[in-house]
Amino acid sequence: MVISRPISGKFRTRRYIVESLLLALFTFSPWVVLPSGAPLIRLDIPKRMFHLFGQVYIPQEGFILLLFLLTMGLSLFFFTSLFGRLWCGWACPQTVYIDLFDLIGQWILGKKYGKKDAPKGRLYLLHFVWFLISAIASFHWIGYFVSPYEMIKELSSLSFTGRSYPYFWAFFTVAMYLDMAMIREQFCKYGCPYARFQTVLMDEHSYNVTYDYKRGEPRRNKKVKIGDCTACNMCLVVCPTGIDIRDGLQVGCIACAKCIDACTIQMAKEGKKSLIDYFSLNQIETGQKIKWIRPRVVVYGALLFFVVSLAIWKLTTRIPLSVMLVPDKTVEPSFLPDGTLRNFYKIKLQNISNDTQHLNISTILPSGLEGKILLGEENQTIELPPLSMKDQRIILETKNVSPDIRGKGLLKVDFILQDIKNTNIKLKKTVPLSLPLSK
Repeated sequence: MVISRPISGKFRTRRYIVESLLLALFTFSPWVVLPSGAPLIRLDIPKRMFHLFGQVYIPQEGFILLLFLLTMGLSLFFFTSLFGRLWCGWACPQTVYIDLFDLIGQWILGKKYGKKDAPKGRLYLLHFVWFLISAIASFHWIGYFVSPYEMIKELSSLSFTGRSYPYFWAFFTVAMYLDMAMIREQFCKYGCPYARFQTVLMDEHSYNVTYDYKRGEPRRNKKVKIGDCTACNMCLVVCPTGIDIRDGLQVGCIACAKCIDACTIQMAKEGKKSLIDYFSLNQIETGQKIKWIRPRVVVYGALLFFVVSLAIWKLTTRIPLSVMLVPDKTVEPSFLPDGTLRNFYKIKLQNISNDTQHLNISTILPSGLEGKILLGEENQTIELPPLSMKDQRIILETKNVSPDIRGKGLLKVDFILQDIKNTNIKLKKTVPLSLPLSK
């Protein structure tokens, strides 16, 4: 495990600000409850619902999930092609928590942090605090799946029998502690798939943490000064993954910019600019400006724009109502003595909003036919409480089914579902109008 030397500088300060905001967002989001009573963010697996900013999504809306995943993937491609491993260095939870655990280590052990001769007592205290932080972080991670208020109440009263989250909490706590205490940068170098395909996404024009070998090489050899690099190796000492940025782009580089701050401090003593900064390889080689518009950037950007536009359109036109309507195969269509045709249907309704829906059902019949819908006691309105599901049988009575109409073959009928209090909620379902073999 690599314990890098602490460093200060403008990038280190900026990263602390960003990481603090991300930690606060991660910690407090599960606790936020909207005025409607719905959680701000929660993936409720038992109920198969995903709460996000007041909206509710269900598995049947898989196309929205697909658009979300495509947006995340294309964003990764687009921004990596422009700025390199921006995610790894500034927002990845692995990086954020490594910095947090390092701060705790420096606070408890001081200059002995990462040293073999660290006091045993304080070292045990450090690992206890690390384990406690792992438990707190894991609790909040599970809080995105189970209400943290319910977990606190059940854990305090020891009434969580039959619930599975305590076992997941224990597992994630141990896993996170082992990750932060033993694995750390090894995951970034060997376990993270992003490290493997970053070189495919980047090119010589990508604006990334880079060493200016034109100025720096050859490095200073003892007292013989050749290039600007003084061979102080501070860029290596502060690297959280233990690589040497001067050897070029590597899998282990997470673009955390610690080496920039270290080199800035060292080169300031020489009265020169840092040899490590955000450059592109082409910029170092030719001295030309950054070429932002390139074929791969245009392709990634165009695809991202298309997917985001499609997602926005899909979300703005989304109707928070799921309807499944099929003929009832258990009851055959039949004619009444007065010639009225009866068809039976099964309808499954799911309200995927936080408001009560009052649904009126009407029909559009083929030309020449008249009919009405029977729901229970002649009531054509179905009330759906928030986030509820309801199964209903619908009886459609159709008149004027003449021999000419029966000879037209397969007939279809449109069912219109309309919320009488919200005109934006309106769905149409088309189903067959079955005819008996004989009258």
